Amino acid sequence: MQSAVPSASDDLSVKNTTHSNTPRWLHNPNLPWILAYVLVASFTGAFFMADTVDYVTSAYLHEFGTDWVFWDFRHLLWRPLGWLFFHVLRPWIASDTEADARKDITIIFLIVNWICGLASLLLMRALLRRFSSRGLAVLIATLAFLFSLAFLNYIHSGCPYIPGLTFLLLGLYFIVRSAETPYSAVAPFQAALALALSVCLWFPYAFAVPGALLLPFFYSRFQHHRWRFVIKTTVICLFLGIAAYGAVLAHLRIHTIQGASEWIQSETKDVTRVPGSARAVFGLARSFLDMGTDAILFKRFLIHDPYNPVTLAQLFRVSFLKLALFYCFLASILVQLVRSQPGRNILAFCLLSAAPVAIFGLFWRGGDMERYLPLYPAFFVAVAFALADKTSPRHLKWIAAVFVITCMISNVMVTSRFTLASQRKLIATRLQDLLPIIRPNSRIVVLDIHDEVVNFARTFPLDPINREHRHVFYAAINSGTAQTCHWQEAFATTVFAVWKSGGDIWISKRLLEQTPHRDWLWAEGADPCVTWASVSRFFSQFDLGSSVGARDGFALLLPTEKNRATLNPLLSRASQNIGMKRLEGEFSAVREGIWDRFSGRSFSPAMPERVRLTSSEQLASLFGHPDVWLDQCEQFVFQERSARQQT
Repeated sequence: MQSAVPSASDDLSVKNTTHSNTPRWLHNPNLPWILAYVLVASFTGAFFMADTVDYVTSAYLHEFGTDWVFWDFRHLLWRPLGWLFFHVLRPWIASDTEADARKDITIIFLIVNWICGLASLLLMRALLRRFSSRGLAVLIATLAFLFSLAFLNYIHSGCPYIPGLTFLLLGLYFIVRSAETPYSAVAPFQAALALALSVCLWFPYAFAVPGALLLPFFYSRFQHHRWRFVIKTTVICLFLGIAAYGAVLAHLRIHTIQGASEWIQSETKDVTRVPGSARAVFGLARSFLDMGTDAILFKRFLIHDPYNPVTLAQLFRVSFLKLALFYCFLASILVQLVRSQPGRNILAFCLLSAAPVAIFGLFWRGGDMERYLPLYPAFFVAVAFALADKTSPRHLKWIAAVFVITCMISNVMVTSRFTLASQRKLIATRLQDLLPIIRPNSRIVVLDIHDEVVNFARTFPLDPINREHRHVFYAAINSGTAQTCHWQEAFATTVFAVWKSGGDIWISKRLLEQTPHRDWLWAEGADPCVTWASVSRFFSQFDLGSSVGARDGFALLLPTEKNRATLNPLLSRASQNIGMKRLEGEFSAVREGIWDRFSGRSFSPAMPERVRLTSSEQLASLFGHPDVWLDQCEQFVFQERSARQQT
């Protein structure tokens, strides 16, 4: 079998290639990449942190006795990992307040991602050098990986995506590394353990595991022990995965198939699949290249938005050129791989690794840029191999160069700390008149999850505003979830829960407008459960009090008899506690347990047994809306922690 791979001299280890008197570490070929990573990471930040604040909340509550979605099927070990680090480091961390404890957990998650990002870069380079015979091709592919949007963003987050990618790359590295040394019984275990850990950190990496396990059949250095290695690695990987999930099921006392099914679905019941090839097409490209907010233009064009219509001519913007550039680059790589037998071997590996991931994106939230991180290893292996091929045409190299330069400029601009600081300043200006007068337990109601202040609250958890005003922002519309179909009932539940706790409801004036502004990222018809007319009509009927800010400010929802009479029918329709996950069967998915005091029994520090709620009505009677529940629950566990320290 032909091969287009270099010698096996490259490794992650340091090799003494000189007899000079300079320190050995200065000759480490990874040193320039370490410095490049540190420089890039220092200059950039995350513009979207996804569910980082939720992972922090879960780890924090678990440390102080309350399990809130601690064992999650999709991120089995991520929350426990964050909690474990915090639990071990607590004696050396001065977490005097609840805000300090949450800050420390957030920093732990961020540090883990930063380190895993560096490890991923070095592992990717080591992997690419085993598939490419030319240093320039490896350089281009590694730079493209470093500046890919999803990677560049999530190395600054507290999500499990980058750690999962690290272990996927580590598994691939162990597989190709084993072909360069005499057969070892340890190698299959190393590869299987790394692949299993990647899945346990984020389950979608499971779609890339079959291709990784079959890599020996497409890697030319594997000769005599392919079958034995593949079978052994597959069996061990399956065993480790089943053991990990089985141990969690046993811990949760789930012993039936129905119970396991409910646990698997528990965190996805209120999240709609949001399928569609159009979303996947843009999501795949956006994983590598920043598209700005132009995706909303395509959505408005496809659904014929009557409020903000988009013509065909308006679609041909810079982002459309980026989209065309990405798919032109992808097509050129695929064509080049087909031309030779070694290239077809690489193509087969890429299809086995990337096709399941791409197909999954067609049926489950394909617009999310992290959805395609599992196919990164296969994609960049294909890039490095195709560029190193002696028969590769000149136009492919030019396209690759333009693609990398575009990634570097476009993605660094959107993740630049200067850009993020500018965004923060705009949001702070919008909130500056409201935050000083807002009372405890209050909520600021905004349009949807695309509102700038909602993303600000979830993406800048260490910002002083968010540390002081946690759980203060409430999105009336949560697109892509079941809540959208019952958003009025969810709002009524929140209002009464906030009023009961002594807080106020401040409504964004955007909700009172007759038509949505073009910059609000609203696409009429994108969700069949809600229209702009229904939103505007609903909020315009209430009695409003004082207001702050200009046209984009906020107005106080008064607790008048008229407003209560308007909301009461909605509250009665929310008997199933719309807005929270429904708890069914033998497993309480959302609120796994709370301290005995919440169930009516007296609290005792010597009795740390957790009590599992069995119905959403029971939970609703205790705390109402989930945001209010989290707020009060965290206040309680911190008070109990302080009481313990005093006694």
